[in-house]
Amino acid sequence: MSSELVTRARGFVLHEAARGYFGYIDQRMFSRTRSSDAARGSLILFDAYYAGLMLGLTYRKTGTPEMLDRAGIFIQTYPNEYEPYREYIAGLLVDAEVTALHSEDYSEQQLEKSIAKLLQVASPTRLSPEGMHILNLYAAGGFELLRSNMGAKPSDPSNFLIRYQALLENETGQ
Repeated sequence: MSSELVTRARGFVLHEAARGYFGYIDQRMFSRTRSSDAARGSLILFDAYYAGLMLGLTYRKTGTPEMLDRAGIFIQTYPNEYEPYREYIAGLLVDAEVTALHSEDYSEQQLEKSIAKLLQVASPTRLSPEGMHILNLYAAGGFELLRSNMGAKPSDPSNFLIRYQALLENETGQ
């Protein structure tokens, strides 16, 4: 799939290195780990996307289209576990983008127009194709932060979640 087609995707696209970083097999994180951790393999591919997304949105860090997985969309809509949060995620995207626009000299009408470009109420994700693309860029940027700040590659779900929480707490001060 060409980079141009990936950027127009109407679904979720991972960072190109995410599958290898988390050792994915059959849509599960850390499946290659020989750990006896009971949680091994319990995290799904979307969990990796979401981890990067939350860091990208929190730190206001986007990636580039070249960072997106050329395999394209790995899922078109939210998994059941995330479905109740689609409006919240759309709101976080809007907040990040409005914050970026406020640093420039925008009128209220221009801000409303920019927000409207991100959203599409009839979409299962509540995002327009442009909004979905920007969300994917935040997830890619967040994955870059995760990978560069995590230190050694996480070996199992427990190790990953403890270190991920520390990254988020570092930014939020909680």
